[in-house]
Amino acid sequence: MTKEGLCSFSSITSSCVPDPTFLNCLFTYTGKSYSITVNSLSGHIMKKTENKFHKRTNEELIDFIKKLELQALETAEERLPLYLIVRLKDATLILDVGCGSGFVTRDIARLTKGMVVAIDGSDTLLKVAQKILNDDVNTILCKADAEKLCFADNTFDLVTCNLLLMWADNPQKVVNEMVRVVKPYGKVLASLEPDYGGKIHWPENKKVDPLFAGEAIRKKGGDPHIGRKLRNLFVNAGLETIIGIGNNRIWSCEEDKQYYFHSRDFYIKTLKDAGLSEKEIDQWEYEFLKSLDEGIQLNFFPQFYAIGTKLKPKYP
Repeated sequence: MTKEGLCSFSSITSSCVPDPTFLNCLFTYTGKSYSITVNSLSGHIMKKTENKFHKRTNEELIDFIKKLELQALETAEERLPLYLIVRLKDATLILDVGCGSGFVTRDIARLTKGMVVAIDGSDTLLKVAQKILNDDVNTILCKADAEKLCFADNTFDLVTCNLLLMWADNPQKVVNEMVRVVKPYGKVLASLEPDYGGKIHWPENKKVDPLFAGEAIRKKGGDPHIGRKLRNLFVNAGLETIIGIGNNRIWSCEEDKQYYFHSRDFYIKTLKDAGLSEKEIDQWEYEFLKSLDEGIQLNFFPQFYAIGTKLKPKYP
């Protein structure tokens, strides 16, 4: 299969047959033919602006993309066991909702024999994802709104998202849509959704700790307590639901230190945006790194996952 670049709602490949409301998109991968029915009208009614999806200014977006890459690397050990549970390897057709820059999608694509359709609402992030996924021929990228998916009911074997619901304007709508497009007995996976209300940091800093325990996320329009709501979201969507905490290992001080230096710009910017002076930031950083060097610091916050099975309706 030759990769066709970014698709809009009107085409996934060049072999689409128009219909007044839906497009039946056919493509081939490793000798197998796949068919996806796409709502051709949805692409024309996206009312959200570019920044509304990723909730970052244009200036913040470069650092955000770097952070997405780091998050994909550091959460791989938590996500991989979940992919085994939902039988990602054997799924024929997978939908990755809110793929962002494509780093997590790349993991998914390389762990399955099937085809991965990845969607996001941001043109900028999709262009990054196109580069990241360039060598992964079993991926297709689409611009779409997670709250109004353009696919027909009962299309995918597995639908997944990662760090999406915490940023969704209406997470219940997103989950409902994921359930709609997955096949009966198919799986819906939210592989990582944090809950900063359970964050533990020692030694404490009463001025700084609250910023990294959800305040900064809330100011950007996210929900820092989405983790505790996963069961409610999945059960309300009609899924047979399993909830768990993926990060059951506490990082060493050396791991925390490496992560800090990778993400230092994000930390410093957050503190500046919160109004801390250069002197206060320098003092905080000195104490933070000192406790890491002494081997006494502890950081933890729960990162929840949810696995849902779509049950077949009792009545047609």
